[in-house]
Amino acid sequence: MAKLDALVALVTTAPGLLGKRELALVKPFGGDGDDAAVIPHGDGFLVICGEAISPPFLRADPYGAGSAAVVTNVSDVRAMGARALGIVDMLVSPDRDHANAVLDGIRWASDRLGVPVVGGHLTLGHEPALSASATGFAKAPLQAGNAKPGDTLIAAFAIDGRYMSDDTDFFTALHDRSPAQLQQDGEALVEVAERRLCHAARDVSMPGIAGSLLQMIEGAHAGATLDVDAIPRPAGVPVERWLMTFPSFGFLLAAPPEHVGEAVETFRRRGLAAAPCGHFDATKTLTLIHDGVSAVAWDLNTTPLTGLVRSPSAGA
Repeated sequence: MAKLDALVALVTTAPGLLGKRELALVKPFGGDGDDAAVIPHGDGFLVICGEAISPPFLRADPYGAGSAAVVTNVSDVRAMGARALGIVDMLVSPDRDHANAVLDGIRWASDRLGVPVVGGHLTLGHEPALSASATGFAKAPLQAGNAKPGDTLIAAFAIDGRYMSDDTDFFTALHDRSPAQLQQDGEALVEVAERRLCHAARDVSMPGIAGSLLQMIEGAHAGATLDVDAIPRPAGVPVERWLMTFPSFGFLLAAPPEHVGEAVETFRRRGLAAAPCGHFDATKTLTLIHDGVSAVAWDLNTTPLTGLVRSPSAGA
């Protein structure tokens, strides 16, 4: 029980999670907390998202920041069951050397993932700032708010990768998987969406696995139980570290129980790690299980995180 209590404390006090509380500021715009906006278009939906890169990260590692601007946007599009069509970046740099390093990182990640940079903006001579936006297209969007009680929770990752350094939680597979593999990885999300094997998803990002799940259930007016021992993870990585990891390819999905096997196999046949690791319920709480013992980590009934929830009438 002591170790489970430590995991709960790790998850609920993580800066990456607690920082999400500030998203309440955008509530007047009607946001639902999803990974991207969905707009009906033709025979499907445009999926539009954007990311701002942390200025300290941008100053310390301009190449890595450029790469991250691409990876995070592609992940947001993929989480919606969409194919990314293109990226635009908006960069402010103090000088040409800094700008070139950022743009080299953007170009490298764009080439690896097969998503073109189609435009952007550049200003030199000021403090560094970097944002990027991506547009994709989906026929059957995987909106996080569609998760519902009775669904099975599936986690899927590219675990053949590496941490960017010993003291960071960023785990990337872009060096260890081939461009062909990296580009096919996203097709797993499209396939489970279009075959209706899953109907909701969210990417794993700054709040870590459990924190990203908390965001998912808040938007869905639901609860969830996460068995941390069932989450796929790289060999040798402690569960404590993996729970707080921000992976280049990591997703949480909601699937009807009868489709779990097919959904998991959709990822595994592409060389990705996937497994059922919990379920959704109606409690509006996040419960963690470790070594057969459970504990409530967060109760949204009494402590909202962002306050961004999907309208029960919303649909796509």
